[in-house]
Amino acid sequence: MDSYSTLSDVVSSWDEDRKFILRGWSLIFNVLATLMVLSVADGRLAYLQGFYTGYLGIWTDCRKHKCASLGQVTVLIHMSMGFMMLALTLCLVLLPTMGLSFRPVFRRLTKIDLVFSSLSFSIGLLIVLSLTLFVVNCETLRPRPQVSYLVTTYLCWAAGALMLWSGALSYLNHVGMWSKRTSFKERRVSYRRWASQQNTTRRMSQEQSAADQKHTVDLPNALTPSSLSKQ
Repeated sequence: MDSYSTLSDVVSSWDEDRKFILRGWSLIFNVLATLMVLSVADGRLAYLQGFYTGYLGIWTDCRKHKCASLGQVTVLIHMSMGFMMLALTLCLVLLPTMGLSFRPVFRRLTKIDLVFSSLSFSIGLLIVLSLTLFVVNCETLRPRPQVSYLVTTYLCWAAGALMLWSGALSYLNHVGMWSKRTSFKERRVSYRRWASQQNTTRRMSQEQSAADQKHTVDLPNALTPSSLSKQ
């Protein structure tokens, strides 16, 4: 019984360690995604050629770069800017919280990975929505210019994908993707131990029976007439 309890403690500890490992990978993906999103601070997401010539983005510094003269900032650009700002704000909330979650005081929080999953999904969707509105704005300009999207745009798309992937990992960590495997492993180890104990008991029983039979056979030989005459 003590050995089974020890086995359960070891399996439980290993399961907890794997949860921390998976959360660590989610944190790494979130950090990379945040760094990619910060590239939007450059302001240049696309270069327009034609009736509108110049750079277009969310926070383009027109004093430093040649901006495309659209006459006014469109509603889609305003919405794209708002969603991107909200995504960056949530990133600043998510990263410190995930970093503090590895401390022992947070181990009792059973739904913390669900919170991380919700935040990551929200950030990823906000980034994708912001970029989608920006692309729609570029493609609906009239007269239509030639649009060349810059590396910053693709980095932001990759950041959105990483955030969504991190949210999926956090959700799998919350539902316990290792629990079924751990339970199966524990049952398999327990069955092996039981089978080993049964084999040991059976072998000891066979050895004891063989010893008893040998003793029974040797006893009549010890009571032969020659041995009695010697006595």
